[in-house]
Amino acid sequence: MNRILIACFTVLCALTTIAQKPVATRSFEQLMPAENDNWAIQGNMRVAARTGHPVAVYNAYFRVNAGSPESMAREYLSVSKNIFGFTEADLENLRLHKIRTDEAGITVRLRQTWKGLPVNKNAEVTVHISDGNVVDFIMNGFEYGIHLQDVTPVISRSAARTQLATRIDLRGDVSYESTELMVLHHGQQDYLVYRVNITAVDPLGDWEAYVDAKSGTLLQVRDVAAYHHSKKQPALPKGPYAYRPQVLVNGTGNVFAPDPLTTAHAAYGGSYVDGSDANAAVLTAQLQSVTLLDITQSAGVFSLVGPYAAIADFEAPNKGLFTQATSTFAFDRNADNFEAVNTYYLIDQSMRYLNTTLGLPIMPYQYIGGVKFDPSGLSGADNSHYLGGSGQLAFGEGGVDDAEDADVVIHELGHGIHDWVTSGGLSQVNGLSEGTGDYWAASYSRFKGGWVPADAAYNWTFNWDGHNPFWPGRVVNYAAIYPGGLVNAIHTDGQIWATAMMKIWDDIGRQKADKAFWTGLGMTNSTSSQNDAANAVFLAAQNLHYTNAERQKIYNRFTAAGYTLPSFIFLPSTLVKFDAVKSGEQARLTWITQTENNTRSFIIERSADGKQFEPIGEKAAAGQSVSARSYIFYDKQPFAGLNYYRLKQTDADGKMAYSAVVTLKFDVTGSLVLYPNPANDHLTLKTGLTEGMIYLFDLNGRQVAAYHVTAGSGNITVPVDRLPEGMYVVKMVSAGSEVRGTFLKKK
Repeated sequence: MNRILIACFTVLCALTTIAQKPVATRSFEQLMPAENDNWAIQGNMRVAARTGHPVAVYNAYFRVNAGSPESMAREYLSVSKNIFGFTEADLENLRLHKIRTDEAGITVRLRQTWKGLPVNKNAEVTVHISDGNVVDFIMNGFEYGIHLQDVTPVISRSAARTQLATRIDLRGDVSYESTELMVLHHGQQDYLVYRVNITAVDPLGDWEAYVDAKSGTLLQVRDVAAYHHSKKQPALPKGPYAYRPQVLVNGTGNVFAPDPLTTAHAAYGGSYVDGSDANAAVLTAQLQSVTLLDITQSAGVFSLVGPYAAIADFEAPNKGLFTQATSTFAFDRNADNFEAVNTYYLIDQSMRYLNTTLGLPIMPYQYIGGVKFDPSGLSGADNSHYLGGSGQLAFGEGGVDDAEDADVVIHELGHGIHDWVTSGGLSQVNGLSEGTGDYWAASYSRFKGGWVPADAAYNWTFNWDGHNPFWPGRVVNYAAIYPGGLVNAIHTDGQIWATAMMKIWDDIGRQKADKAFWTGLGMTNSTSSQNDAANAVFLAAQNLHYTNAERQKIYNRFTAAGYTLPSFIFLPSTLVKFDAVKSGEQARLTWITQTENNTRSFIIERSADGKQFEPIGEKAAAGQSVSARSYIFYDKQPFAGLNYYRLKQTDADGKMAYSAVVTLKFDVTGSLVLYPNPANDHLTLKTGLTEGMIYLFDLNGRQVAAYHVTAGSGNITVPVDRLPEGMYVVKMVSAGSEVRGTFLKKK
């Protein structure tokens, strides 16, 4: 078993501004101390050292009863609550946030609350359910150990807003703002806070503050990508807008696709320079006339507003909406109109490809309609950003105008898609979203062609905007390996993720790589690491029925990049089904192979906790078969409660692989409550049985202790201090009745 231990540095629920380039911290920003949270890969789980509970479970394969998506997710969490350390009260405090359905299954998002208030902006437990009602991927962003009793604020919302406005010396227009009361759990402390979010022009930023709702103290101020989760539709930002179309028509316009250096196969320099946005013959030669799909015609005015992209003017310099009297938007690059046309075209093409070609319905949740963008924003700075609160994109004009380079436009759009597909659960752990934006940009540029693998620029991102005197750009052939290669800089670290994905892109093709990528990211949340995302993408490829050869290529690229995934081994036989059902008091296990070639046997393994498995039987395989073969095995003495089963498949050459895990639950006669669980020195049994014998077994079935219980004992306490660490089964027998349970022994 691979075991990795690294430190994950997080700053409470706050992401650095989601920008194309790093942004320097400004003097008035104030951060809470970073939480250093170690974690380790243990089997198919990523486990937090601080809590001992999994923050991610990969390839879970837990079959639940058919029902609504929420009820199926809750059934899994209820049955698995001991693994996650949830109490019944914890489960009751989870509120449904969002359900998303796609070809790979259903993702259910449950947000944590405390006394009716949201916790840490978006503390969330995310459960993915695939075909056959199988829970197969879980992200656990639950905040443990909240004890806050008084949730009545002393200061007002307006006072909290004033604190932030004063701190940042707010002067310019405000395009978006929200203030919400919430519970903040950080550094093992609880706070009742107002989370204030203001998107402003001066000082430019998407400002977020945590203001203590009792004392009025500013706990944190930062320029962040922030999200608003009110049930009400958020107010649209101020500034001119082209509103919902009356008539959609096609127009024409000039664009760079993806950028002038790529289409010219040229390097930056000589005549191929920005030249303060001046026209040059070599650059004009790279303009392409394209069809602008579904722009708006209203009262003889044509505007760049459509179902997938919509121009807006919400940041300085306010240059307007560039409407025209005809449907022709043919401009040279020195005109401000050009960036508007270029951005509309690129966003429209990318969102159409995502929604129609790939069949992934992903749109902004902050508003209805096309992606809102400002082609000339950020007060002219040399950067661009995605604003999570309002769900908008803005592009700066310093250096090379950012909106002239498809990589910049598509990178920022990638942040938006990441936010939207996770319903506000975008993650910057390990720079995940920066790598996501880089991959999405590189996917489009490589699709457009222009460079070959022998060219250095084949692996560049921001070919026109970067890799020049303005800034060095980034690459998708980054050599660092996860996790040792992380440097705690999100734009740098994200290149590991983008590089692995682009290698997969080369191996299996654009559409399959892109579809698995976004489908997998749709299973993640704001606590997801690069390793979690890799497992999600790999699982998505399985659920989308990619071939074994394609999945093997994905697996090889991810593991070569340093990510830890469950074992994937090709064997001569193909297992197409494995299931477990009740047969009286026995468990009936069935499986089917499509073909077999030199297969030796199937070893049936069982576990009480889904972690430690032991063999309970073996079935000889057919050995050679070109047709489907069926197998049956009965577990005559299943555990009371939950049973986990898997097959260990072997062939004559000694190769082996494990099937997915299936689960089956047997009702317990009577009831048995064990606490504390995990246990250290002693274990207390609470049961309706009052006289009989108590037996303790390890997972090998070996009895390790036995105790006689006399009548009238009530709650029963037994010593466990001398037991080695591990999972144990408790069985109590009384007057023909039997109850069982499991507990975890820890030192």
